[in-house]
Amino acid sequence: MPFLLIVASVGIRLLLVPLSGFKADMAFWKGWGLAAADRGVVWLVGNTNYNYPPGFTYVLFLINKIYAIFASPYNVSQYWSESNTLYLFLFKLLIIISDIVVAALIIKIALIILKNNKNKLKIAIIAAILYLFNPVVLFDGVVWGQVDQFGMMFFIACLYFLLSDKPNYATISFTLACLMKFQNIIFIPLFFLFIFKKYSFKTLVNSLQLAALTFLITAVPFILKKETGSLIKLLTMNSDYFPFYSLNAFNIWWILSGLKGMAMTDKNLMFGIVSAKQLGLYFFILAYFIACVNVFFASREDLIKKFVLSCSFAVFAFFHLLTQSHERYLFHLVGLLLIYFLLERKKLIKSDLFFYTTFCGFFFLDLYMAMFFNYPDQVIWPFSTAQTTDLTLPIAVFQIIIFIFFFIRFIFPAVKKQIKIIGVFTLLLAAAIFFQNRNYFLGKEISLTEIKPIEVRQDFLYPMMNKNLNSHGNVFAFARLSSNYYFYNRGIASHADASITYDLGGRFSQFKSDFGLDTEADQRAAAYFIIEGDGRELFRSTKKGRFDNPSTVKVNIHGVDKLTLKIKKEGNSNYGAHTDWLDPVLIK
Repeated sequence: MPFLLIVASVGIRLLLVPLSGFKADMAFWKGWGLAAADRGVVWLVGNTNYNYPPGFTYVLFLINKIYAIFASPYNVSQYWSESNTLYLFLFKLLIIISDIVVAALIIKIALIILKNNKNKLKIAIIAAILYLFNPVVLFDGVVWGQVDQFGMMFFIACLYFLLSDKPNYATISFTLACLMKFQNIIFIPLFFLFIFKKYSFKTLVNSLQLAALTFLITAVPFILKKETGSLIKLLTMNSDYFPFYSLNAFNIWWILSGLKGMAMTDKNLMFGIVSAKQLGLYFFILAYFIACVNVFFASREDLIKKFVLSCSFAVFAFFHLLTQSHERYLFHLVGLLLIYFLLERKKLIKSDLFFYTTFCGFFFLDLYMAMFFNYPDQVIWPFSTAQTTDLTLPIAVFQIIIFIFFFIRFIFPAVKKQIKIIGVFTLLLAAAIFFQNRNYFLGKEISLTEIKPIEVRQDFLYPMMNKNLNSHGNVFAFARLSSNYYFYNRGIASHADASITYDLGGRFSQFKSDFGLDTEADQRAAAYFIIEGDGRELFRSTKKGRFDNPSTVKVNIHGVDKLTLKIKKEGNSNYGAHTDWLDPVLIK
């Protein structure tokens, strides 16, 4: 029976392989794979827009090398064709194998959980069917061309090893999951908390060392070429890679954006000087704390069940509470929920299956409509873009209801004995929000550097906060801001020409700042400093040169929604035009 299931599922997937899918993703796989094969993984990370974990570079390298055996990747028209069947097959073969392995792991996990159930094989096969033939799995994988199941495969393997009481194998598998797909990093605290609770502090230390060793093996090329800086940058860049309310994730942020998640920046201020992104992060921290409490106070016999439950809750919270969420970020739940229901019930009951299929149904619609928004030729859809946008509202509402139901039905009963601890932590988070806003509520000056810009345009490099431009490009470098040797602790370093815009929401009445060319600017450099409010020029300086002392400006910004700081070079050259806004402050 399992063999026939595999044959059927593989057959369906092979039929879907020729679909171009999400064309931008497929183009990235090709471009990154070609760069890795030609120049190496270190060059790929340091010189392209690659933003996946370091471990996945080796996978792309291998796929491209195999492709080169059968066809030339330098045949531009063939290689970059959206219907390049050979590349589609090789890449999606990775997805197909991942799906089969995940299904096999679900069966093995089910057999361990249900070892005393006479129907254990039947239930295990049903669980595998629910995964293998799930429209979400098929669409996200062989249709879309994404690798969520590849990253999840290592995490599900980690669960299998934990159930098999093999913490070392579980650690290696978990680390590989993080090195293949960034979404897995949200499980890091929960995983090591589980190791500590299940085993001992000594086992935790051994597990941390093994994880570090696994990571270092992956990082060897970067270490040998002294490019650890680019590796660190890769590991941190995704924290603000897509600064929007929602990337087609139909959640509360999608609704708050007016159903235009990618048209609204999450740097917009929501509460005092707390941005949408920061507010979402506060809510996620609370949810994650609840997940950790669930594991920390779990009894030994319930530990693995509560670990899986907490991981599921973390995925839900990541999708619903944080800004910048992609439509695909619920994918781990397709496997985790099945495993949790087996751990909780020791069988699959109708109410759980109803919840699972309802969740998958709305998740599939989110994925399907996201594909329509980007590549309508890849789906069959009877509605216009405007009609589809309107339909996202009820889908978002239902997905939020599913999240709330999951919390009330599964999470709250699990942590209700620790409600006082959670209440205290909630008050501490509220205090942190008010502390961040303390100067705003007290009417004191607020440093502009405490607020993230919503838009940045700069001819060279990128603005630096509270250090000068020579600190750019090296995560370990730091040089103080100064203008003609007047030193400042806070400010914004930029390079002419530049335009930096902040969302103030009409909350402030005055803006004050010193300004001038940085001490390390070229001796011949000169520039003008300009302040605009909602597109209207409020201030323009005289020409400032390298040896001029810093000047001070104070402008009325009452009712200004968007504040823009501009730098305009003098003459035709901007060489060495390092400029600083020094100690810039907002006054309520």
